[in-house]
Amino acid sequence: MSAVKPIIESIRNYILTCDFLKDGKVNVDYLPDEMSYSIDPIGGDPIYKRYTDGGCLKQFQFALTSKEAYDGDARTGIANSGFYQFFEEWIEDNNMLDIYPKLEGHTPVRVEIMQSGYLFSTEADLGRYQIICRLIYG
Repeated sequence: MSAVKPIIESIRNYILTCDFLKDGKVNVDYLPDEMSYSIDPIGGDPIYKRYTDGGCLKQFQFALTSKEAYDGDARTGIANSGFYQFFEEWIEDNNMLDIYPKLEGHTPVRVEIMQSGYLFSTEADLGRYQIICRLIYG
């Protein structure tokens, strides 16, 4: 049996093509105590839509999280929130151009934003931001 690339790896490779990612380092399920990004799978029903013939569309839900400089200054908050706005627009543009994660054994349909990016929590000098997404595939 040949190994098929996991969907999370395909999503990571897709996100790495985003040209305004600040340093290109994207972890999976790991966000160290420094400025960085992580793709975190979110549990949920894997079936997006079931058809009467027994077929279905599936979904893979995930959050793109980051730790960003956080100092309470409006300029810093605008820059951090702006990143997530631009990321959301990048996803939308890619959907319009049929640019999706490259899946093995599945056909991508679209990537959706389920919850816009927002400040999730704060620490001494870092803010944790996240945006919730899902990949729909057949």
